[in-house]
Parts: sequence; C-alpha cells; structure tokens
Amino acid sequence: MAEASSQSQKSAATPIYILRGHASPIHALYIFSQNLRLVSGDADGWVVIWDLVTKRPVTVWKAHEGAVLEVKAFPMSEGGSEIYTHGRDHKLCVWKLRKEDESFLDKTLPVDVATSNKQENGTQPWLLHSLPVNALNFCAFSMIFIDIPTENNTSKEQNSKDTKSQDILFAVPNALDSGGIDIFHLPSELRLTTIRSDPAIKTGMVMAVEIFTSACGDIYVTSAYEDGHVMAFVRRGPVSADCLELPKLSSNPWKWERLYVSRPHSQPVLSIDVPPSRDCFFSSSADALVVKHPIPSHATGGNGGEDLPLKTINTKHSGQQGLRLRGDGRIFATAGWDSRVRVYSGKTMKELAVLKWHKDGCYAVAFGQVETIFEPTSTNESEGQTQQKQTGLGHDFSLATVHNQRNQKVQQTHWLAIGSKDGKISLWDIY
Repeated sequence: MAEASSQSQKSAATPIYILRGHASPIHALYIFSQNLRLVSGDADGWVVIWDLVTKRPVTVWKAHEGAVLEVKAFPMSEGGSEIYTHGRDHKLCVWKLRKEDESFLDKTLPVDVATSNKQENGTQPWLLHSLPVNALNFCAFSMIFIDIPTENNTSKEQNSKDTKSQDILFAVPNALDSGGIDIFHLPSELRLTTIRSDPAIKTGMVMAVEIFTSACGDIYVTSAYEDGHVMAFVRRGPVSADCLELPKLSSNPWKWERLYVSRPHSQPVLSIDVPPSRDCFFSSSADALVVKHPIPSHATGGNGGEDLPLKTINTKHSGQQGLRLRGDGRIFATAGWDSRVRVYSGKTMKELAVLKWHKDGCYAVAFGQVETIFEPTSTNESEGQTQQKQTGLGHDFSLATVHNQRNQKVQQTHWLAIGSKDGKISLWDIY
C-alpha cells in the first residue's frame, strides 16, 4: 500500500520542458508546422518562434511597440509559414518566414537583448502586411481562410487544410463603436463590413471574437463583451467577388442576423472558442463560470429576449482566460489568474486535470495537433537498398535516422503549452 501511495504521488502531472527567453508576461501562444514549431508573443511586443525538437529559438523579433494580443501561424503553398500578430500598437501584421531564412534570422532572446550589443530589432522575417486595426479593449483578432470565386477561379480546392488560400477574413473590434466588430480582407487590406452594436443592449466593449464558416459557406461570428454578454451572428451565403468592391458596399449582401444573445457572466468575458463541430461555443470570464452556448440555425429570442446557454459550470476559481479547445474538440483548457491551468472535457465539461508549475498567473494556452500524417523514413526502398545506404553513408545515415525519430516523437506528442506572467512557457504532454 505504501508503495502504491508513493507511485500515486509521483504520477502528478509535471511539465516536460520549460522555455525561458521572454522578459515579460506571455500573452499569446500557437503551435504549428505539425507540432514542430511554437510561436509566442509577450507584453513588450516580442515574438519568438521556437523549435520544439531542440527547444531553441528559430527567430526572434520585436513585432509590435505594444503588447502582443494574439499570434497565429499557417503554412504557405510555396513552402514556409506566414505568421500573424496583433498588437496593442493597433497593428495587425503578417510576416513571411521561409525555411531557408532561418539560418540568418536574429535569435537573440528578449531576456538577452539588454545585455547584448545587438540592436533591438535584428534581421527579422519579411513584413507582408500591416493593417491599422483597433486594440484598445484587449480583444484579439480572429481569422478564416475563404475561397472567393472569380471569373478565372471557381474551384474551391485552394481552401484546404494544408495550403493557405488566397483570401482571408479578419474579425477585430471597431475603432469608433466599442461594441462593434469590423471584418477586414486580405490581401486587399480593405474593411468589408461592420457588425454594429445594438443600442438597446449596453454590452460595453467587445472582449473576444471568433469568426468561422459553415459547410455551406455561411459566415458566423461569435462575440463576448465587457458586461458578461455573449452573442452569435451569421451572414448567409458564401462571399462573392462583388463583396470586395467598396463602391457597391451599400448594395452588397453583408446582412448580419443575430442568432443568439445571453448574459451568463457577471464579469467581463475574457475568452471564447468554437469546437470543430461548429454547433456551439465556450466562454470563460473574470468570474468563476465556464459556459457552453448553442449556435442555433435561426434566432430564437427566448427568455424575454435573451437565450439560455447549454450548460454552465461554476469552477469556484475566478479569472480564467485563454480558453482553447484542442483540434479534436475532446478537451479544452483555461489559463487561470491563480497560476493554474485547468483541463476540461469538451463533452461533459468535467474538470479532468489541474496543471500547476508557474508561480504567477497564467494568460495563454495552446494545444498541438493530435492527428498528424508522418512521412515514413523509407517507403519504397528494398531491404538491400537500405543496407547499401547504411553502409555507404555510415555515421551520416545514423544522424539522419536519429533526427527523423526525434521529429516524429515531437509530432506525436499531445502538446499543451502554457504562458505565464513570469515570462516562462511550460510544455506538457497530456491526454
């Protein structure tokens, strides 16, 4: 019995690695490139891309003059990645990072900048776009890839999981209407439409927003507000090329329908996220509640003008933000001001784990991919060919094999990254 108790104590979850390099609180995290890369953004505007195999920085640069609110990264069709950053300097930037550029990009971490002789900004990724957007209310951007048919392009094959499509829609807070939401387009850098706030509902500022599409091309926006409200909107039908022509905006079919409105929170809502099923969304707040909301197909308007959420749990721990669902929707996690990250079931919302390592409050979490296709080390070589290679290459072949095995191990890890006020990032392997 004593041995069993000892084993139980040893089985408590601990991080498998700690990334140290930021000198200020971590506000944003995102795992990409089939779990091989992690991008982090901090309160001083620094962005670091980490190699999750070597646990070393790939490149470091100061992307913003204010705190970084959000970071995302996606593969480009011609190779490499595009990094999206949103800062408190009211800029939404898109950076191009090619594999061949990594060797000469600056790798001086923020904690070392003050003591090094390097300038604050060394060699950094290419800046492709810099959009002026609102960041007064700490609400980070959300984005989707879409395929807008034109006369020369009616195929939807571009909008695949592995290849970035040409057109992107961003949802960000409106600068003049604190409760409104702007939709921007890339590569045109145009603002296409605005979801206006309802003067009859005093929601305060937009605190979180998510944009996504349905299978039929409808565009959905879920939003959360300062007074505890959450809402869901839809714009019916796929986006056409006519929607990008600003002179015709008055006649464009940018008609937003509000499907859902509820006020389950008593404090500002800090984060929301949408599962792969696209039939609901989750919210966390400065209060102790985590709430699951429906996304109805049509407006219901029940309960005296407000709708009822699907499920509400009182975690008894106020201040949970950075809510993120894993790619399969089975679990989600929240970053707590009490320095703990809590993992919940996406189906039952039951608390599954409490992860504690950081001493200060946690602000951001990020999940890795859980379904990754790996390239085999050798698929169409005969045994004789393989032996011949091993004999001919000797030590070089062994190093290549070890490198490939290390990559595959990292790719197969169920990563959960946690960013804290202490400037450290803890890496966990969970479920």
